[in-house]
Amino acid sequence: MTAIFWSGVALIAYVYVGYPLVLFLASRVWSRPVHRSPMTPSVTMIIAAYNEEDVIAKKLENSLTLDYPAEKLEILVASDGSTDRTNAIVLEQYAGRVRLLDLPREGKTSGQNKAAAVASGEILVFSDASTIYDAGAIRAMVANYADPTVGSVGGDVRYVREDDAVAGKGRQLYWNYEAAIRRWESRIHTVLGATGCIYSLRKSLYVPLDPAAISDFVQPAKATLRGFRSVVEDDAICYEVAESKELGDELSRRARVVLRGIRGIGYMPESLNIFRHPWIFFQLLSHRILRWSVPVLMIAAFVSNAFLLHDPVYLVLFFLQGVFYAGAIAALVCDRLGIRVPGLFIPLYFCMINLAPLIAVWSLLKGEKKVVWETGPQAS
Repeated sequence: MTAIFWSGVALIAYVYVGYPLVLFLASRVWSRPVHRSPMTPSVTMIIAAYNEEDVIAKKLENSLTLDYPAEKLEILVASDGSTDRTNAIVLEQYAGRVRLLDLPREGKTSGQNKAAAVASGEILVFSDASTIYDAGAIRAMVANYADPTVGSVGGDVRYVREDDAVAGKGRQLYWNYEAAIRRWESRIHTVLGATGCIYSLRKSLYVPLDPAAISDFVQPAKATLRGFRSVVEDDAICYEVAESKELGDELSRRARVVLRGIRGIGYMPESLNIFRHPWIFFQLLSHRILRWSVPVLMIAAFVSNAFLLHDPVYLVLFFLQGVFYAGAIAALVCDRLGIRVPGLFIPLYFCMINLAPLIAVWSLLKGEKKVVWETGPQAS
């Protein structure tokens, strides 16, 4: 039981502290700069949309006023079976300036496959309908393609909270942590995956994917497996409203992301070949596989600790675990009552994001694929 307890604690500590620390130190020693240079290749922005009548006009106005040559920027809305006025708004207000693909309801990745096939740009930029870009975001991303080793470039998303909900605060804190890890990975060599609402790819590297694959993970990773770097551009900034106000919505969103991430590794098994791709394997193991294993490690640490209470040290450790989980439960109750206790959302959000992999694995065992998505709080 002692070995189980300390193994669980050590692996959890490695996932959340050790791996980021290794990256931070390595990025200071083995940093590999990208050779950026101003350039204006032809770009196609692919906007995934499903029933986005409330936001599509604002998104297109933003896209049409970006600081990029209009003749070099194609804007393409991939409407995934929208049943509201999304298509009508595009056709009536933006005819001649924006292309509309009126597609059957087959999911975001399927829509991106079809949009990429007809895109005219050398560089594909993928965005969501609710995402607002800084004026210079595209220029900042494409400057990285002056480096021939770069195949994919992601940007930096800033979450804007509509209120002070636990889900919104937790999501922002978690993203800040994730963004730092991705930035360090990018500086060392490559980042596996990107932020779906702001990432780009050389069109020549685009690979049509199974509709159940999560494109913002698999496309950059496949580019990396072909010998290209996937990097993060800090100056390519966009803004997204953290819409998952309810914890249940945020939990469902996280579970969908994990499920599609697990399936994503299944679509590229060569990424697990430690002899051909040692760095990619190390990243996948540390940043994905072990991260998804944390809930099992938490349970193992708690249960094994319960068998060691005869030792005062383990009694204290068990008590501390109990306080942490009690804090999560208290935060959940307070959230239901509309009470906001500063800092109490941290244990709750931590427990929630580590419940998501268990839900994802259960969905995987049931054969669920989560191909389509919903707008609003259910958006993925």
